[in-house]
Amino acid sequence: MNPQEKNTYVKQQITKALISLMKKKKITDISISEICDKAQVGRASFYRNYDSKEEVIEKYTEALILTWAEEIDMDPSANIYNFFASLFEHFQSNSSFYKTLYKQNLSPMILNAIRKKLNVIPDTEAAVLYSRAFTAYGIFGWIDIWFSNGMKETPEELNRIIVNNINTMIRGAKALEEL
Repeated sequence: MNPQEKNTYVKQQITKALISLMKKKKITDISISEICDKAQVGRASFYRNYDSKEEVIEKYTEALILTWAEEIDMDPSANIYNFFASLFEHFQSNSSFYKTLYKQNLSPMILNAIRKKLNVIPDTEAAVLYSRAFTAYGIFGWIDIWFSNGMKETPEELNRIIVNNINTMIRGAKALEEL
């Protein structure tokens, strides 16, 4: 195994160990030593890759969101309908991890990952910044309510609801233009 592969393996082991531990206890009660023992890596390996437990989870959350985004970006048939369908399916298929974030009161990491993917950064031109912020917070709002309500709706049902809402907003905007 070359050094890069070894480092990737170490990061994966640390991440898996921490997520596993978070399913049983609060992140604040988990020590770095405990993570390293479970991951079977040294403390130096942890600190070579991460500054904190939270950073491990933050990076993993970002990677999950980025993987989903890359998949939808590469889909030549992508449209508003399958954009949201794939988003809800992503959250459902990774619900064990995301539920763990909610249980740990770390759900803002989801919003931060979405904001990062959409480049919601202050130095952006105002029109672009506000549009991206609207999208990021809107996506997170739907996901947040869905998880908070126990994910009762299927991704298909949720997709139908959001697409209907978008269509209603478009009709409303057209009516405003006519005033």
